[in-house]
Amino acid sequence: MLVVVGLSAAHPEAAPPPARVEIRWPVVTSNTVLADLVSQVGRDRIQVRALAPAGTDPHTFQPTPDATRLLARSRLAFWNGSGLEEWWGKLVRGAARRDLEVVELSKGLATLKSTEASQRGGGREEAPDPHVWLDPFLVKTYVDRIREALSRVDPAGTAAFAERAAAYQNRLDELDAWIRGEVETLPASRRKMVTFHNAFQYFAQRYGFNVRGFVVASPGKEPSAKALADLVRKIKQEQIPAVFAEADFNAKLLATLAKDAGVKVVTNLYDGSLSSGPPADSYLNLMKHNVTQIVNGLR
Repeated sequence: MLVVVGLSAAHPEAAPPPARVEIRWPVVTSNTVLADLVSQVGRDRIQVRALAPAGTDPHTFQPTPDATRLLARSRLAFWNGSGLEEWWGKLVRGAARRDLEVVELSKGLATLKSTEASQRGGGREEAPDPHVWLDPFLVKTYVDRIREALSRVDPAGTAAFAERAAAYQNRLDELDAWIRGEVETLPASRRKMVTFHNAFQYFAQRYGFNVRGFVVASPGKEPSAKALADLVRKIKQEQIPAVFAEADFNAKLLATLAKDAGVKVVTNLYDGSLSSGPPADSYLNLMKHNVTQIVNGLR
């Protein structure tokens, strides 16, 4: 969307040519991973901001008044959905902008289940696993949905959005092939994962890993001593070489578990947030970094 501004002058013959001032569509996302995906398609036709900044867990992020104002000024909002951002619905209602288009990128794609601590008391309950984006093949659908939404808001950019989306989907295919090549260097018997929280099911399903356990059922839920002891026993029995945590979580529990089990601990994976600089400052870099850390940790 372009606005042309004319500049007046006392001497028309000396006046500079009219300046073309580009106004970009304001777009928000729930987290930095989605912001990167949206920016790959929208580029210079949008101004995208992530509400949960780099290094912030999107599960437990607490929106600030600034996040509400940012959403209220936006024309288009993308969120992951499927239970990832428990704070999202209240925030959108608070923004109270009638023409705000909201797109849930994981809708219909969150086919795996994640066992979480019940909010109603004892026991556990199954809920959709929202971590769909850790499978690059499924991210191609995210990109299609981003392209469609941007085209609805900015029809003049439709051709550009389609071209950029296709180019980025080709890069996702290249990423997928690279990951498969890296994983093939790891014996199948060692493709077992124990993680801090259960975020890597889609990744594991795509690339032939087996998630054998996790420390916390959901962020902010402390495990019992028995659950930790059972997990240590499983790691020893199955000879799992390493355990993994994400950089934006406090990994003390996992470090203790790894020490008790006598295995390596890797604490710098990323899933729901990019890093503010290397090594995971884009989705592609996030995935390459994670794969490198996982493969090296399990050798």
